[in-house]
Amino acid sequence: MMIRRLAICSALIVAICYSSVLLAQEKKLKSLQTGGGSASATQMSLWLAKEGKYYEKHGLDVEVISIPGSSLALQAMLSGELPIIQAGGAGPISTHLSGADTVIIATIAKKFNWWIFSQPNINRMEDLKGKVFGTTRFGTQSDLASRIALRRYGIDPERDITMVQTGGPAETVSAMVAGKVHAAAITPPATLQAKKVKLKELLDLSKLDVEYHVNGLVTTRRFLKSNEDVVRRFLKGYIEGAVRGQKDKAFALKTMAKYFRTDDRELLEETYELIIKSGFNIPPYPAGVANLLQGMETQFPKAKGAKAEDFVDGRLVKELDQSGFIKSLLAGR
Repeated sequence: MMIRRLAICSALIVAICYSSVLLAQEKKLKSLQTGGGSASATQMSLWLAKEGKYYEKHGLDVEVISIPGSSLALQAMLSGELPIIQAGGAGPISTHLSGADTVIIATIAKKFNWWIFSQPNINRMEDLKGKVFGTTRFGTQSDLASRIALRRYGIDPERDITMVQTGGPAETVSAMVAGKVHAAAITPPATLQAKKVKLKELLDLSKLDVEYHVNGLVTTRRFLKSNEDVVRRFLKGYIEGAVRGQKDKAFALKTMAKYFRTDDRELLEETYELIIKSGFNIPPYPAGVANLLQGMETQFPKAKGAKAEDFVDGRLVKELDQSGFIKSLLAGR
């Protein structure tokens, strides 16, 4: 009888201890909101980490919000609603030049994975002079990538064409089909949609031999200073999700299917091969800011003479790299 009582007591103690451990683990999860542009391949690292439960693995309960355009995401970050966001292009830099304390802590994509498509009767980039050119929203990656590409072909975006806002990638393709715009820069999966409706591919921007901060993590120096460990844990989950996406094609396709809201295998396959498998930059050291500053000098005079290092903080990526954390993730990729 005594042995039976001892056994019961022991079992109760174990159960209580186990419950306490679970409760302690749950209490350690810190709630955090993050966001990025509309669901697209270059934004997927946020959602890959979410679907793989890597934020939770590192003690964070993260809600990921899709926002139509990095400019709106930056506004949400500066207001304190989203302390860490995924954004690229000129946005994080222009807000810094305007006096905000934005800082780039990681660059997951440093090549413009955008393609310029046009109506079928346009044969060359040079033929776009005098035409209407579509961009999702002014100040976004689409806008920046387009302006850089146009200048490469001797077209002044301010004088030689008319730039208009078209909305999301799908709306941009529809605008070209309807004849409302003559050309636009789009990214997978919209590129496959463009091919299916017989639009013409004029330029693959990923072939440009220059690095840019196309997409990555941005926060404020104030938040980073007071919440460095939170940012570190978020970065761990973010990187782990991106690496999982590159290593596990089935997982990546399933995640894209969920957020793209499509089961189109051809579309998902193309997006995976062009962006996730070959386009993610790991370790995601901040990159390409100097080239962005140079390209922004006309619109933002303060960009001239600005130092790239003032816009970035790569300490945490370096720490995770040198500690062996990233190397362990990449093993067997």
